[in-house]
Amino acid sequence: MAIKDKAEIEKIVKVLEARGTNLYHACQLKDFRSYISLGGIPSRNNLLSSGLDFTVFDTDKIDQKNNVWDKVFGNFSDFGRGFVKKGTKSQPNPYGPIQIVLRPNALRAVADLSISLRSAGAQDFDRDKECLKNVQEFERIFQFADARQTENLNQRKNVAFSKELNIRFGRDDCTSPEFNCAIENELVGFKDVAFLIVDSCVYQGRPLLEEVRKLTARSVYERTYYCSDKKMIIEELSTLSATHDCTHKLLVEGGFASERLKLWVGGCNDFHYDRFIRYLSSGTTRA
Repeated sequence: MAIKDKAEIEKIVKVLEARGTNLYHACQLKDFRSYISLGGIPSRNNLLSSGLDFTVFDTDKIDQKNNVWDKVFGNFSDFGRGFVKKGTKSQPNPYGPIQIVLRPNALRAVADLSISLRSAGAQDFDRDKECLKNVQEFERIFQFADARQTENLNQRKNVAFSKELNIRFGRDDCTSPEFNCAIENELVGFKDVAFLIVDSCVYQGRPLLEEVRKLTARSVYERTYYCSDKKMIIEELSTLSATHDCTHKLLVEGGFASERLKLWVGGCNDFHYDRFIRYLSSGTTRA
C-alpha cells in the first residue's frame, strides 16, 4: 500500500533534504501552459477535467487502468542529463524539454505517497503491491544507501542503476525509481518550485527558453551541454520537427536532415525515439 503515515512521509522528506536531492517533473510546452493556468503540477485526470490542452501519452489508458490517473508524478533524477554527455546513447527526456525542479517540501502536502522501482505505465503495474513501504526501503534506491559512505555531496544524490536495484530488492524489472502521490485537488502547487531547466530546443525560430520565460517569473535556466554535437542535434531536430515528420525511418531516409542528425537518429532505438519525437512535435514544437 502507498505510504499514508505523515510521520513516515516526513522521514522521507528529511532524507531528501539531507542528501540535497530535488524532485523532478518534465513536461512539454503545451502542458506547461496548462500548468500555469492551474497553478501547479496536476494529475492527468485534473488536466482532462480542466478542459485545458495537454500532450496525449501512449500510457494514458494504462494509467487509468493502473489507478494512477488521478495521481501527480515525479522523479528523483533529472532524466535529461544523460543525453547532454559525449558518447552516451541516452535520448532527451521523452516527457518534455521543460524540467520543473521541486524542493522536497512539496511532498509534505501529499495524502499518500507511492514510490516504485519502475514506471507506473507498465501494463501489469500494481500500485498497492509495488510501492516501497518505509524510509529504510527508500534509502536503498540511492547509489550510497548510507549517505555517510561518501563525503561527495553530488554522489549522495545519485540513484542506483537498475542492475544494482534488482540485486538489492531481489527483482528483475527495476528501471528508474519514480513517485506518484495523492494530493488535495490533484495538484502539487508551484510554491515549492526551486527553478526550471529547459533543453536547447528551438520554438518558432527562437530558443524555447525565451518562450518559457514569458510564461513564468520563476528562475529558468538553459540546460548545460557537455557535448557540442548534442546541442546541435536537439536544435536541429526541434527546428525540423515543427514542419517535418521526423520519425526514425523518414528522417534517416529523407533528404532534409544533416548527416550528423541522421547518424545520431540511426543509432537510436526505433520505438523510444519515435515516442520521443511524437511527444516533442505535438507537445512543443507545433504547440
